[in-house]
Amino acid sequence: MIDLKTKKERKFKFPHAFVLLFAIIVLVGILTYIIPAGEYNRIEINGRKVVDPTSFRFIDSSPVGVFELFTAIPKGIQSGSFLIIMILIIGGAIKLFDGTGAIRAAILKLTDTIGKERDSWVLASIMIFFAFLGGFPGMLEAAIPFAPLCIGIALTLGYDALVGICISLVAIVIGWTAGPSNPWTVGIGQTVGELPMFSGFAYRLLVLAVLLTASIAFVLRYAKKIKKDPTKSIVYGMDTKHLIDNNDRQIEFTSRHKLIILTFIITIIFIVVGTLKWKWGIPQMCATYIIGAIVGGKFAGYSSDKIADELLEGGKAIFIGAMAVGLARAINVVMTDGRIADTIVYGISSLLKGMPPSITAVGMFIVQTLINFFIPSGSGQAMVTLPILIPVADIIDLNRQITILAFQFGDGLSNLCYPTVGGLVAFLIYSKISFNKWFKFIFPFMIIVWLLAVLLLIGAVLINFGPF
Repeated sequence: MIDLKTKKERKFKFPHAFVLLFAIIVLVGILTYIIPAGEYNRIEINGRKVVDPTSFRFIDSSPVGVFELFTAIPKGIQSGSFLIIMILIIGGAIKLFDGTGAIRAAILKLTDTIGKERDSWVLASIMIFFAFLGGFPGMLEAAIPFAPLCIGIALTLGYDALVGICISLVAIVIGWTAGPSNPWTVGIGQTVGELPMFSGFAYRLLVLAVLLTASIAFVLRYAKKIKKDPTKSIVYGMDTKHLIDNNDRQIEFTSRHKLIILTFIITIIFIVVGTLKWKWGIPQMCATYIIGAIVGGKFAGYSSDKIADELLEGGKAIFIGAMAVGLARAINVVMTDGRIADTIVYGISSLLKGMPPSITAVGMFIVQTLINFFIPSGSGQAMVTLPILIPVADIIDLNRQITILAFQFGDGLSNLCYPTVGGLVAFLIYSKISFNKWFKFIFPFMIIVWLLAVLLLIGAVLINFGPF
């Protein structure tokens, strides 16, 4: 029996994300022998390169050889070097802020201040905090270190482990999805789409408010139900002794922590204002994170060597994600070298021609949701799909902001229900909650937010969200 079970588990083991990306590179290489080569002319309008939809023509085939598939990888890393550097620097800065313990201490202080008699306020406040982390600096994986703390808080307040997962993971995913200034999805997407950095901020802020309100309402409704009758909990009867850690209750929110939190908030504010008002790009954003990290490190009492070590450790931690961007870029390199990218764009746009823009936007959202199962990386997925979907949007007269919004929804929301998402798996492994129980719990919520996403996309089309 044990051998059979082991064989079954091995059979259903999902490939590494890099293996999937490389498989896509090989598949695209094969397609260069099958799909006819073609190209559009590019024209410049208001300083932006766009596809001339009337100029498509078939050209001589240019299939990519086996050796060229491997050379596409360093070429992809080289072409994405600017974005990779940004990911490494921001990852290092975030690691330094998180490593000081200031964020964790602030959450504990908030819990103690509000009090158990208003425990629903505690839950809502924590969700707002994590939505902020997901929506502005784009700290999706930052929820993972908070699993013990947030699950412990939920259990201490008389709820179950699912509530603990929700107040951190669900909230940060919702913030990430809306992404008013998320550098990994919106930032990279708008860079690919040649749009002003973080343009369209106001509508994404509305998206955040709508989705977060729905999230808080869902979690509080469930929390109230199981507190009234614990037997209604989906994980009722589960042993939770391993989930309660009283050590975190001893963390004091010191003056140093307050200064570090203030520095972190000011850093984010400067980045948001700089990109919106001063037209900052990636170099200015990175410089601001470096400055903020140095100041935060000094407030934490770190030496110069310690600050350097923390920044480097953070870069190491995010290195795999950074390399995923380069590997994803290689896919575009193969399509470009094989001259099939424009042919694919032509085929997709031909299918979508004549369809209302709102249906097209929803269709893009569905496509991205499916793709996220195989490439659960916002930045990597952006580099794979947006170079194709943005020219399609140009051809069918759907503006690029809406295309990126559809990508955000598809990439973000499904992170809560796919077993290929590392953050979700980490929470479930820690809490020892099976995936099927989690899916049973979260699926009604997924229906709600997917429907809201469709309505928000239709609203974006009606107001011509953009204007780009």
